[in-house]
Amino acid sequence: MKKDTKKIVAEITLILLACIRNNMLLFALLWVLLHEVAHMFIALKYGCKFHKLEIHIFGVKAELSEIDSLKDNEKIIVYLAGVMLNIIIAVLFYLFYLNYTWEFLITSAKLNIGLAFFNLLPAYPLDGSRIFEIILSKKYIFKKSQKIIICTSYIIAMVFILTDIYIYFWFKKINISMLIAALIIFYITQIERKTYMYITMGNIIKKRKRLLKNKYIENKTISVYYNQGLVNVLSLVDRNKFNTFYVLDDDMHLIYILNEDELIEALKAYGNILIYEYIEMINK
Repeated sequence: MKKDTKKIVAEITLILLACIRNNMLLFALLWVLLHEVAHMFIALKYGCKFHKLEIHIFGVKAELSEIDSLKDNEKIIVYLAGVMLNIIIAVLFYLFYLNYTWEFLITSAKLNIGLAFFNLLPAYPLDGSRIFEIILSKKYIFKKSQKIIICTSYIIAMVFILTDIYIYFWFKKINISMLIAALIIFYITQIERKTYMYITMGNIIKKRKRLLKNKYIENKTISVYYNQGLVNVLSLVDRNKFNTFYVLDDDMHLIYILNEDELIEALKAYGNILIYEYIEMINK
C-alpha cells in the first residue's frame, strides 16, 4: 500500500472510530460536509471548478481551482459561505427546539454555532485565516502577512492547550476535542511556515489566470537594495498584484528594473544569487 493511501485509510479509520463512540459525531460530520458544500456552491457561482472532496482526520476539505483568480470581496464571500450556512442551520434548529424539545435539535444547534465560530478563528487551516490574510494583504506584503497569521495560529493553539491544562487541574477532566484542535493547528501552521515561499511562487503563476479572466491586474512598485539574494526579493512579492522592483545601489541610483516574471525565470535559471550578480550576468 502506498504511503498516501495508508495515510488516507488511517485518517478515515480514526473518524469512523470516533463516530462509533459518539453517534452525534455522525451528525457533526454531516454539518461539516454541508459547510464545505456551501463553499463549493458559492465558488462555482463565481466560476471556480470543483475537483474533489477530501475527508480526513483534519476535517473535510473541498478542493477548488481558480479561487485565487477571484476578487478579494468574492473570496471573502466564498470563505464565509460555510460559516453562514452553519449559523442559519443553528438558528432554524433552535427555533424548532422551542416547539419540539428534542435533544437532537438543541445539540445540532450547538454543534453548528460552535463550528461557525471555530471556523472564524484566524488560525490555519480555518476559514478565518484566509479572511484574515486578505485583510492583512491590504496593508502588508505577503511575507509579513504570512508571519502574522502563523504567529496568531501558534498563539491560538497555545491558548487551547493552556485552557485544557486549566480544565484538567480544576475539574480533573481533559477536553480531547480542544487538544486535538490545538495539535492540528500546530501541525498545519508548521507546514504553512515551511512552504510559504513556494506558495508565493505558485501565486505568481495564478495571477496570470486572474489577468486573463478579469482583463487587468493592479501593479505594485517597490525599491530594493542590489546586494541581496533573489529569494529575498521574492518574499516581497504582493500575491494580488503584478510587481516591479527598482534596484538601487549604495548611492540610491537606479541600476535596473526587475519585473516579477523575470525574477521567477532568474531563480529557475541561476538559483538564489545576488541581484547585482544577476545584473552582471545578463549584461555580459
